Amino acid sequence: METDFAIAAAASLRLAHPVSGHRNFRNFRVPRQLSRRKWNLAGAGATTLAVSVAAGLGSPRKAPRQGARAGGAGRAARAFGGQLEEEVAAAAEVVQKALALVQALACDMDVAPPSLGKEIEACDVTAGISTIKPGDSTPVTAADFAIQGLVSRALKQRFPADRFMGEEDSKELREDEDLCNLALELCSNFGGSISREEFLQCVDAGLEADQGQQRVWVLDPIDGTKGFVTGQGYVIGLSLLADGVPLIGVMGNPNVQSTPPIMIAVKGQGLRWWPAAGSGPLDFKVVKPDWAEQDFTLPTDPTDPTDAAAPKEGVDFPPWLLSPQSTRDACRPFGPRADGSELCCGSMVKYFAVATGSHCGYVQYEKELKTWDHACGVICVAESGGAARVTDAEGQEVTFPGRKFRVAGGIVSCSRWCTPAMRAALMEACAGNL
Repeated sequence: METDFAIAAAASLRLAHPVSGHRNFRNFRVPRQLSRRKWNLAGAGATTLAVSVAAGLGSPRKAPRQGARAGGAGRAARAFGGQLEEEVAAAAEVVQKALALVQALACDMDVAPPSLGKEIEACDVTAGISTIKPGDSTPVTAADFAIQGLVSRALKQRFPADRFMGEEDSKELREDEDLCNLALELCSNFGGSISREEFLQCVDAGLEADQGQQRVWVLDPIDGTKGFVTGQGYVIGLSLLADGVPLIGVMGNPNVQSTPPIMIAVKGQGLRWWPAAGSGPLDFKVVKPDWAEQDFTLPTDPTDPTDAAAPKEGVDFPPWLLSPQSTRDACRPFGPRADGSELCCGSMVKYFAVATGSHCGYVQYEKELKTWDHACGVICVAESGGAARVTDAEGQEVTFPGRKFRVAGGIVSCSRWCTPAMRAALMEACAGNL
């Protein structure tokens, strides 16, 4: 029987939660007038502690020695990561804490009108919970800031010589008292007591300048924040880079149904799975999807589309993904009517889907990109086994020299069951952007 991992994870978090007075925080609607009615989480320490104990996410513990086993509540985890075992254990722990935090703040705020893009209208934002990034039109929530502060602090305590790179900074927090208070309280509840000034400094650590450190941790606290505030898909993404090359990638996907919520990849060692709470890796293997059993004739490209029935995904062409959606007319690897799947929101949910094999591939049809949106997804797909591979449109390795990076044409990610013909079609389509 297929396990519903999203339900299992939610059940573990419902044991207790930091939103006092609301028994089911997953369906909690944040008040529209929060800017004048503070969402007070005070007095929630006991319930928060219960979550932490149940999830194995208590007070910070000493990092395991090289070769030591790491784990939370329940059985001890089997070693994974080789010389990076300590880093894997730390990354798994902070992403588990981040998942617990983001589930505690989950709400069903709607956006209108619906769209396939990443943008959200200012009028759809809940005061005190979300703000709109100037010049970007993408949302950012209290959870984004709280997670960045929590993860930055934890990793700096364990690996003080490493640099930290994060998507957010504290500008909005300093301008919005309600947003700052909520983010600070969430960070304290799930990451340990922290002062306001230290919290703001931990958020701003994401802007730390390169001072010659070989290693840098890269965080996207919530990739697909629009998905978070609308109850759709989003991922917490963390990676460790050395000289621009991903060594570790972690993606936490709380809404996934068919796999455990956390995948962790280590360069040259494959990909493993972790639960939302407790120790890992788990004994789990993805099931070969139905599309991978099909013998497709590629591309599906009738001379006159009006003379033939529209091709069906999974029957006439393999399921695939594209970003941004605005380029769907320019990028058509499997024919003019073989549309990519609609999967909201952000790039990491798409990397997650390709790493699990639910889709044959993913084309990121842009040349200049942000490191935190892609680093962890690239290594997770590349280490997922089989024929999995990630390159630019010219077949070159994707590396991350700074906060932004450039690629030739875009990024082509292929799943473990992607055939040579499928990959060739994806590569040719991406090459149209060279």
